Amino acid sequence: MSIQVCRDPCDAVALYLPQRLYLKSFAKLNISVQLPTHKVHGKSISNWELMEKLRKMIQPDSFSLLKVTKHSSEVIRFEAELENREKLDRVLSRLEDRIVQLNDYPDPLKVKVTEAKSDFPSRHAWDSFFRDATDMDEMKPGERPDTVHIANLPIRWFVHERDLNEDSPPSENLCKKVFEKFGSIRQVDVPAADPFRMQMKSSMRGITTPPQDAQLYFEAYIQFSEYVSFVRCMDALRGRKLLRKRDDIAEWCTLQIDFDKTKHMTDAAVKRRAIVRERLVARQKAKEEEERQEKERVSKREAKERQKYERTELEKLEKMREREEKRKKKQLAKLMERDEVDLNSRVADERRKLLKEQKKLQAIRLLEELFKRIELRPDLRRIGHKPERYYTAGERSARARIVDRMKKQQEDALEAQRNHLKSALDGRIVIRSALETKKPRRNSSVSSDSSIEEERQKRIKTERLTTPEREIQYKGMYGMPAYGFGYPFAPVPHFAYHPQSMSIVTLLIYLA
Repeated sequence: MSIQVCRDPCDAVALYLPQRLYLKSFAKLNISVQLPTHKVHGKSISNWELMEKLRKMIQPDSFSLLKVTKHSSEVIRFEAELENREKLDRVLSRLEDRIVQLNDYPDPLKVKVTEAKSDFPSRHAWDSFFRDATDMDEMKPGERPDTVHIANLPIRWFVHERDLNEDSPPSENLCKKVFEKFGSIRQVDVPAADPFRMQMKSSMRGITTPPQDAQLYFEAYIQFSEYVSFVRCMDALRGRKLLRKRDDIAEWCTLQIDFDKTKHMTDAAVKRRAIVRERLVARQKAKEEEERQEKERVSKREAKERQKYERTELEKLEKMREREEKRKKKQLAKLMERDEVDLNSRVADERRKLLKEQKKLQAIRLLEELFKRIELRPDLRRIGHKPERYYTAGERSARARIVDRMKKQQEDALEAQRNHLKSALDGRIVIRSALETKKPRRNSSVSSDSSIEEERQKRIKTERLTTPEREIQYKGMYGMPAYGFGYPFAPVPHFAYHPQSMSIVTLLIYLA
């Protein structure tokens, strides 16, 4: 029944070369070892040792199969197979009437061997069956000798290479091509290839393979169009095994072959199976449609539940956001009340500091302009020095560097003070807007939230532009730009500053 390795495939006959299938003859033997009538106390016969003795007797030939079929007190019978029928006569002559002497058994054992009778159906068997059957009509297909029932076919040998996997069913088309060698085929039935066959009644299935072998082997019904083709197929399969050659090894297996006696391939049986199959297919489709609708209902229900859950979560988040805003407002109000923060006074202080920094910067720029005018007057000399000595280039550059450094420091201080004032104003606007924020509507849309945010930004921008403190950023003192140069009074044209009229000490006191 199982697949075995064939060591001598030389006499194999091609059956279907695309699948590398061949038919190979073999010979079967029945070997009997007669046991003595009297028993030796404490001694037993080892079947394994006896099989080794038989293998040595036929050397250099060998058995492809040797197994025990019966072990009684009188005889031990073995079933053996040879890979080549040409070796049959030679093996029979080597085993017939031979004596076997075992190591632990004192009595000799005599060997008898004969060729086993084949259980393959003969031509007389199927002719007499259909002739004597009262419920058969030889004029109808399936009720006459035209169908071959072949069992124990390996599934993997009848599957195309492109479709080969663990769950691939055997191919009916491939079976038909394999056995078309013997003649025209009317129809083929492979029960293992029908997914609905196991749902039919046992009388309609046509399955005789045991369930434990159904994963490896299958059976097929081959119905020929002519009686001659049927006979040719039976004669070709008699006394042969199915062999498949691979790249590096050859495997073969024993086939169980018989003619169909169950009317499995009659037109009525085929039509009945087709009707039942259509019903099963319709039932399967209805079941799949019902399962699909059930999945859709479940998915819709889950979608609704998910939307409800998301809506609930959004409401919870909205409530949490409202509570958080209220909490922040309360904390901000408590903070302002506890620390007595007066944002208006802070803005006023920052404004005064900004004005002071602007005055200092204007004083430095005034000093710079004064030095420039002094340099333009050649009649002005240094105090306490001789009148013929003027200011040198090095002194002028040193004085310019000192003035530039003081001006740069004062500009940085002015810019920092502007930032402080801006921060104070922004803090007042943010706190005021936070305290005046209205409670948002529940379940508000995205457009309403965006409109509220736009109104809030617009109000903040308007408040920033309309506060008096912001005007300082765009205007300097006495109507002049913040970074422009301005005098606290209009200078008199061609006014000459005498060195004694404004000393350096006076300028420093003014800067302080």
